[in-house]
Formats: sequence, structure tokens, C-alpha cells
Amino acid sequence: MFTRGTTRLSRALATKAPIRSSYARSSKQQCSFYATSSNTSSNSTTAPLDVPKHTTNSAGAAGSNSGWLQKLTLMTASAAAGAFAYSKYNTASMEGLSGMPIGKMTPTILTEEEADEAYVTKPTPEKIEEIKRSVLLEREMAELALVHEYKDKVKTGEWKEANPYWYLTKNTTPHHLTAGTLRGENMLSVHPIKFERKDQKAIVLFLHLGRSLCGHDRIIHGGLLATLLDEATGMVALPNLPYHVGFTANLNLNYRKPVKADQFVMIKAEFERGEGRKGYTTASIHDLQGNTLVECTALFVSPKNPVSMVANYVKNSLGLGSS
Repeated sequence: MFTRGTTRLSRALATKAPIRSSYARSSKQQCSFYATSSNTSSNSTTAPLDVPKHTTNSAGAAGSNSGWLQKLTLMTASAAAGAFAYSKYNTASMEGLSGMPIGKMTPTILTEEEADEAYVTKPTPEKIEEIKRSVLLEREMAELALVHEYKDKVKTGEWKEANPYWYLTKNTTPHHLTAGTLRGENMLSVHPIKFERKDQKAIVLFLHLGRSLCGHDRIIHGGLLATLLDEATGMVALPNLPYHVGFTANLNLNYRKPVKADQFVMIKAEFERGEGRKGYTTASIHDLQGNTLVECTALFVSPKNPVSMVANYVKNSLGLGSS
């Protein structure tokens, strides 16, 4: 059955049709290797996974799912499902496998995550006012001179505008640090604007830092700035690493000037060079007057055998791993 399921997965990939196998979770299921969650509803039902046991024929030969054939089948399924997942998550600006999640890989292959409870109560007047202020900040950021400068570069084809959180789903966004946990009034209250160079070796981010992100009063916490720089360097490192998979191995920061709260900032990140599984990057935070506030260098490392790692994730998700 596993081999047949793999064949059906490959056909679905070629036709971009929904996967309908005996162990499909639901009609809305999206299976993914590198995304942080599958996007399914909380009331979906889960069909039991019927995995056949190893069998032997009368001559004592192992069945078709034994030994190296099973491992090869798993690796084939991992490659097919990964490509299928990116065909689903890909946006016009991300170009497939080049847009990996930042700094980590959390597979949820053929699994589903329970959706959070829906927000059904009526928003309070205070919440409505908070949303209005957030909208005004978004409009203000979109009208910045530096933002228009990069929008002009987009028109010339040198750069493109992209969504920094394209890989998140409705279920996983609330649990993401910068896209969910720290999202709100006086924190990271507006969605960042991201520009990406066509060679995928440089990005620019614009965002607003609120007063509730401080260490000292009205001075943004240095740990938050490190987090933002780690994400930015990951955005340029992962597209340039083997299989677009990598982890932060080293992050060095120099705090040049205090970063004041309640202001817009610009973050620049660039991929310096690659050495096998290693990727070296640099990044910096600037105010709108051009002053450099924080600088950093970062090293990202790709796993020695990412294909085998992904195959093991598939195996465990199918219940074939050792107990």
C-alpha cells in the first residue's frame, strides 16, 4: 500500500491535483516537510493509518517493503511530498524551494495540528481603536521615502517584494515569536515590508518597533534586536544552502547606538559566501536617517545528510519508526 500511495502522490504532484489516498487526513489537508504546520480544520477526522507488516513468500524472501527498498521508497515519498508542499505554499514572490522557513525545519508530514479556538466574541472598543492605529502605521510605513525607493527598484526588475511570513498558517501564526507572540499594539504592531534582490543574496526589511519591546525605558531590548537580525540573516542564508535547509550556528552582534522605541527601522541582510554546508551572512539595523544602530555576522550550517533526515521524518510520521 505504501508503494501505491507514493505513486499516487507522484501523480498528484504532476497534475497538481489533491492527494486522495487511504491515509489522507482530510480533503483540505496539506502535507509539508519544511512548513511549520499542515493547514487543516479542527473538526476534520483522521483515518487510521493501515501500514502492512513485512511479509515473506514461501521461499523465505523478504516482502517488497523490506530493507533498502523501503528506505528508497521513503526517500522518494519525501522528495515528492516536499515538492508538492512547496507547490502549495509557494507565492508569486518566493520561487519554490528558495524560500525556506527561517532558521529551522519543523516537519509535520501527513499529520495535522488542532486549530486554535475561533475568536467569536465581539471586539471591544479598545481593540477596535488598536486595529485602527495599526492600519494608520501600516499606511505611514508604506509611504516612507526609503520604501518608495525600493518599490522603484522592483519596477526595474532588480528587486522583488515578498512576504516574510509566507510559510505560516492560521494555526501556526499565533505561536510564532515575531509574527504572533510579539504582534500587537506597542510591540511589532504592523506587518513588515520585505524586499528581496533577484539573486536571493540580499534583502531589506522595514518594520516598526513599539514601546513595549524595551529593556531600558524607551530603548528597544537588545535580545529582540538579536532575534530580528537572526531572522533576517536566515532569510538570505537558507536559499543559498544545500537543500535550502540550515540552522544558526553562530551570531555575533555589535550594538553601535541605542535603538529608540516608537520608530520605523530598516534591516539589511546579505549572503557573503558559501563553503560547502556553511553559509556566512551579515546584517545591520538602521534608522530612517541612515545611522547604523546594530551590526552582526552570522554562520548557518546545513545538516550533513538532509535527505536522510527528511526521510526519517516521513518514516516517523507514518508510524514506521522504532518505538
